Amino acid sequence: MGGSSGRRRQLLVFGLMVAGVVVALLCVNAEAELVRRRSASCDGSLGLPMSVDVLSVIGVLAGLAAIVLLGRWFGRDRRAIVTVLFVTAVAGVVFELFALVTVFHDPGAPVC
Repeated sequence: MGGSSGRRRQLLVFGLMVAGVVVALLCVNAEAELVRRRSASCDGSLGLPMSVDVLSVIGVLAGLAAIVLLGRWFGRDRRAIVTVLFVTAVAGVVFELFALVTVFHDPGAPVC
């Protein structure tokens, strides 16, 4: 594989991983803010907007796309950078899945 083409592909995969993790962090932050608001107002009826659910799923899909592209483009490549990208992509998807579970888990009504 050409050096320039390979580097662009690596950057694309890395960009997908970063985007997925950033979106997952935004979703977890929105969930934490909701819990804080519920506790402050003692209002258990406050809910997350649907956009947070959608963003959470997009984060997981971005991470999965990064892993699929890594497999297709660099499946047999054993260079250190590719190995690091694979490990980072898997760790990112695990984090994004935890974020997805956190967002879908309703903390319930606050104790007031």
